[in-house]
Amino acid sequence: MESETNQPAMELDARKQRILKVIVNDYVATAEPVGSHVLVERYSLGVKSATIRSEMAEMSERGYLRQPHTSAGRVPSDLGYRFYVSRLMVPAPIASEETTRIRFAVASVSSELDTIIRKTCSLLTAMTRLPAVATAPNATDTRLKQIFVSPASANKVLLVLLFSTGHTETRLVLDFALSANDALLLAVALNERLSGLEVSELRPLATPDKEPVPSELSRLSKPFRRLLAEVGAATRSVGENSPLFVEGTENVLQHPEFRDVEKLGGFLSLLQERAALLELLEKSLAQAEHMPPNSVRFAIGEEIGAVPQSDYAVVSAPYRIGGTQRGTIGVLGPTRMDYARASAAVELMARTMSDVLTRLSVAP
Repeated sequence: MESETNQPAMELDARKQRILKVIVNDYVATAEPVGSHVLVERYSLGVKSATIRSEMAEMSERGYLRQPHTSAGRVPSDLGYRFYVSRLMVPAPIASEETTRIRFAVASVSSELDTIIRKTCSLLTAMTRLPAVATAPNATDTRLKQIFVSPASANKVLLVLLFSTGHTETRLVLDFALSANDALLLAVALNERLSGLEVSELRPLATPDKEPVPSELSRLSKPFRRLLAEVGAATRSVGENSPLFVEGTENVLQHPEFRDVEKLGGFLSLLQERAALLELLEKSLAQAEHMPPNSVRFAIGEEIGAVPQSDYAVVSAPYRIGGTQRGTIGVLGPTRMDYARASAAVELMARTMSDVLTRLSVAP
């Protein structure tokens, strides 16, 4: 598991690392500040309470811990969480039975792209008890895979475009009559002309007057150009105003941090701010380009940068189609989250969605 950070090099000796790890684990589990007496009672650290207090005080001075109240114990700071996920955390193992069930659940849904992403997010939020977020595949390198043309009624024609991402665009062309045979001829010609082209190459077809018409289709030149225009127009929407998927918003109510109405309101507002969430995920995707495939990225507290609040964290990973990064999936929640479980779940769901979408992209 790898992650990136702009933080300076972080060094703690072995004893401080053990103390930090149990503080993070205890605080994640209880949501209560951790005092030295708790560490002595619950964990076998091999040192006296006074030694633990001294170590905790030093880690606080160095910025790894903070004290919410004068009389309270300590909780991890953003820097403490960062050290934990970068150096101490081991992703929580996911049982093979759960992995099999999840892969089957994603693979067995409709081949519609939106349905696959929503199902994956729904499973991710069930695994982590955190809101799950995902972006639709970006349009970079998206190619037209196949075109279908068929009469829909006496004066309507159905045009369906299938893209390499698994996304489909469907248009009902009005005031347009075709026989079944002519529709087939036009579909064959359009596929020969357009199949395999990138989205950027298809958009100019919205003004197709100068496009050559195959000689064998001279009698169908007007329908051919009309369909070319429809392909170009339909393609314009691919990658533009890409949908953002958010599932499991209600899960925030399970976290003690959000018993504070103001904090809850701020977090729910963020989940509704499409631009801010897209910025978070796109930043994650850009940084993931320099990381190994399926690696998980953490943005903790002030590292997020896109929102003024610093009490949140994002755990995300890119998903791929045919080996190319196409979008991001992850969870968003309080900095006090189970990073070990979240990272393992996000990695599994990103890998699962990559496999399913890649198979769809190459299926006949």
